[in-house]
Amino acid sequence: MPHTDLSTVEADVRAWFDQYVSTFVGLAEAGGTDPAPLLAYFSVPITMTTDAVHVVLASEETLAAALTNELQMLRDADYGGSKALDPQVRALNERSALIEVTWARHDKGGREFQRVRVMYLAARTVAGWRTTASAILSP
Repeated sequence: MPHTDLSTVEADVRAWFDQYVSTFVGLAEAGGTDPAPLLAYFSVPITMTTDAVHVVLASEETLAAALTNELQMLRDADYGGSKALDPQVRALNERSALIEVTWARHDKGGREFQRVRVMYLAARTVAGWRTTASAILSP
């Protein structure tokens, strides 16, 4: 069995995640609520957990609805942008990685209104890297 260079996997995942961040922030900054540009970053089904709830989004339609809801919430908050603070990528093997990042969100006036730590499980699928699970970490 060949040895996998996990640093190469981590670099690949970082580049993919940076594209996701750019796509998400650009869409939300523009006030967009159509999640179509984001769907290619996720695998369905996807599981999402917080302190309050665990959900499995089993179809592209339910994923799109959840993303639309998040984008609308940001629009309603007068969203001005996000910073992905201290993203950490850890390759688990050649086909999966954990990404942990703190999202600092601010309004158009520059006031931070939300800071949340999220962990994503990404998998290299036949379609490329995709988020398969996410968890909002307790403060």
